[in-house]
Amino acid sequence: MIKHKEFLASDFEEVGNLIKESLNPNGIIVNDSSYNLFQSGGKKIRPTFTLLVGRLGDQSKHDDVIRAGASLELIHMASLVHDDIVDDSKLRRGQGTVYYEHGYLQAVNTGNYLLSTSLELVSTIEHKQLHEAFSIAMKDIVSGELFQFDHQFNADQTLDDYYQKIYRKTALLIELSIKMGAYAAQVPDGELSALLKYGYHIGMSFQIIDDCLDFTGDEKSLGKPKFSDLENGHYTLPVLLLRDSDHEFKEKLKAFHDDRTILDSLIQDLLHSDSIEKSIQISTEHIEEAKASISEIDEPVRTYLLQIAEKLANRLN
Repeated sequence: MIKHKEFLASDFEEVGNLIKESLNPNGIIVNDSSYNLFQSGGKKIRPTFTLLVGRLGDQSKHDDVIRAGASLELIHMASLVHDDIVDDSKLRRGQGTVYYEHGYLQAVNTGNYLLSTSLELVSTIEHKQLHEAFSIAMKDIVSGELFQFDHQFNADQTLDDYYQKIYRKTALLIELSIKMGAYAAQVPDGELSALLKYGYHIGMSFQIIDDCLDFTGDEKSLGKPKFSDLENGHYTLPVLLLRDSDHEFKEKLKAFHDDRTILDSLIQDLLHSDSIEKSIQISTEHIEEAKASISEIDEPVRTYLLQIAEKLANRLN
């Protein structure tokens, strides 16, 4: 059976053309930076879910599904630009960030331009529930970014804080991608409920794996420096699990807020612990829940969703 990217190849071409038309690269920094970020790669996982779910519904609504998919990718790109400002990041997808290349104001404007372009695309889709879901999600995503900022270098944050943070950062946007495809193509509510459960667990697994790769991946594939989450005070699941099982590490983590010279010591503690392995196990449990939730979804979409789940599960191998 062909892979999901081949199955959706023509749809992705339409999404790309629409994004280029909407961003209008024309020599202006904001426009060109926005389009360059789109061209630089990325997994395009969010529009993938929108496009796949759209195949389950009314095919006469295809253009709305394309607009929904493009809008989701634009939102994701905006969140990356804003994250790079918060994290003072120099690299994104192996290239200089908008923030590093053009400064704070241009980065803020680029992120806002991407968001406003996404809103413009969504406004052309006539569906009340879609607009409601989109607006609620936007509010939650922004509050999630503020929540993440508030918890930088907070060694006392709970595991529930972490799960809430990654839900808003990743799982919520995947759920929205599914909702947008379903609403645009008028997919029945029963199927949507199962798909949203899949989206939640895929999103949680996806972010946990990303957080593990920050310690185990290579910088070329990550597209950013290793250990950047820890260095920037974003304490992810491996860090929090070790904190809760090792008192000495917990004290070091508390001291890190005021003494950044102990970064290497924290990294070595993590790499010689089993906290990354435990985090991977939690991610695997989410993957299994995701796969189980779509047992009644029609083919070939079900098989492609399973393919994505397996591919995500194997990213650490």
